[in-house]
Amino acid sequence: MKVKGDEKRVEENSESEDEDSNTPLGVSVKQLAPVMRGRVRALRNIQLDTVKAEAEYYMEVHHLDVKFQARYDAIHARRAQVVSGAHEPSGAEVEWPSSEEEEDEEEEVDVVSAKVQELSLEFPATAPGVPKFLLHVLKNANEEALLGSIEAHDEPVLEHLADITVTLAADNTGFALVFHFNTNPFFTNQVLTKNYLLRHDPIPEAPLAYDGPEIISCTGCTIDWKAGRDVTKTSLQVTPPRKNMKMKRVKAASFFNFFSPPTVEASEARDCPVSACCLEDDDERARLAMDFEVGFAIKEKVVSRAVLYFTGEIFGNEEEDYETEDEEED
Repeated sequence: MKVKGDEKRVEENSESEDEDSNTPLGVSVKQLAPVMRGRVRALRNIQLDTVKAEAEYYMEVHHLDVKFQARYDAIHARRAQVVSGAHEPSGAEVEWPSSEEEEDEEEEVDVVSAKVQELSLEFPATAPGVPKFLLHVLKNANEEALLGSIEAHDEPVLEHLADITVTLAADNTGFALVFHFNTNPFFTNQVLTKNYLLRHDPIPEAPLAYDGPEIISCTGCTIDWKAGRDVTKTSLQVTPPRKNMKMKRVKAASFFNFFSPPTVEASEARDCPVSACCLEDDDERARLAMDFEVGFAIKEKVVSRAVLYFTGEIFGNEEEDYETEDEEED
């Protein structure tokens, strides 16, 4: 899944390159003999057949995703019950094979260490489920998957996040992220949603440029913030202050801006070869591209690997993978 939008810029850069560069320029078809031009057109038609088959392939994969999403939902529902405290696991559920090294480390831990005391306060044995589970998941995934979008002032709000679920559209390759919140002092919404619309087939204007499904637009939702609790706004005092002047409210950096993405109308997105280029402002285009990356990371990584982000194991596994790759290269 990709976001494009700077192809014009790339073309301009390539035109400004020195003619003596090693960049391949391709064969000028119009300079070929007529019979040769006809053969090249035939090759384009064959390439178009490949594109059509590729588009069908991605749709078949999506249908398979929809089929398995029901199984994932059932599994993730079990996780949500444990996290919320609705289900207390026991017996085989709480058994996990530990290596001798892990057992030795557990024995060596000083039970009165500051870290253990800190964790005991945050996760007391008497608390139901796993408190602030998704807050810790998102904090640990913040730099690697969420591109640093969570700010310190977002954390008290995310403490009330109970679950994140994924809904797949059956008729296209789009999806929705649904954030379920417990009753909280920040807003009245029970759920916050983010919808992504994908184009799975090639665009008529440039069918041979097809490179798989692309996100063409996304829509968020309105957050009904309670008075004075909106973390996406901050007060700004104008200098110099004037008599009876009110504080100006400006947009603040916040994870919850994720639910107010740059708007690209669906009709424009379908007509536009690349949705991001429908936005004239470079900052808006960059923000939309970042939004796409964060959305896919939540869908593909955070939701499906939540406990590994919670414990930090996912980063250890990545380091082992890099070490293995380096050893193989050596």
